[in-house]
Amino acid sequence: MSVPVTVLLSALDEEEQLPAALASVEGWAADVLVVVDPRTKDRTWEVATGAGARVLEHPFESSGAQSNWGIEQCRMDWVFVLDADERANPGLKDVIERAIAAPTYAAYSVRRINFALGRPLRFGDWGSDEIVRLIHRRQARFVERAVHGAVTAPSVGRLRGAVEHQTLRSLAQYMPKVHDYALRGAADLLAAGRRSTLLGAVLRAKWRFVRSFVVRLGFLDGAVGFIVAALAAYGAFLKWALVWESSTQRRRPS
Repeated sequence: MSVPVTVLLSALDEEEQLPAALASVEGWAADVLVVVDPRTKDRTWEVATGAGARVLEHPFESSGAQSNWGIEQCRMDWVFVLDADERANPGLKDVIERAIAAPTYAAYSVRRINFALGRPLRFGDWGSDEIVRLIHRRQARFVERAVHGAVTAPSVGRLRGAVEHQTLRSLAQYMPKVHDYALRGAADLLAAGRRSTLLGAVLRAKWRFVRSFVVRLGFLDGAVGFIVAALAAYGAFLKWALVWESSTQRRRPS
């Protein structure tokens, strides 16, 4: 018996990751919708339709905007948002079914288990991750900012289930994501009127490494914990250096 929920995924060139994401919700979601960015060049569309999902096309502006547009196209009132590189754990079906049968919140968070280079992370910035994934489409929305739009809802509960996040599969795969997040994160900061010095960018990067590797015990994840902390520090430096660069250019006389 299917659960009256729409599973919503957004995808751009995700033919490799999408099959496992769709398989993790196969057979229990009443509606599965994949919103494909028209810039997609691989077989994402064919993979999604082959798995029985509805597929719609919409230009990507930000993750929040894409999710909000997709929410409007969902057939069910309850929407479970899943990224292409995420997999719903087997027990999540029953947890969601019970939650929406007698809901007490407008949205629910789940634990996200982040994987890096094939290993689940237990410590560091990625070791304790809670993210809102189940929302009522008439009561909750995503903040439309350039990076990782948070959910706004009048009330948020917590589900006992989890999703697995295959985020850092290789350095070659992840580095473009670091650069993209830095560029879009800098755009968010500049739009909010934030400024930075180059020293400020260095200090923020240093703190990001120390927080992940030392304060949050990332060193207990071994070499992978070091790599994750170093990548976080690099991303933080790049984001704030971009803000510094833009601020400097604006001050230059024409």
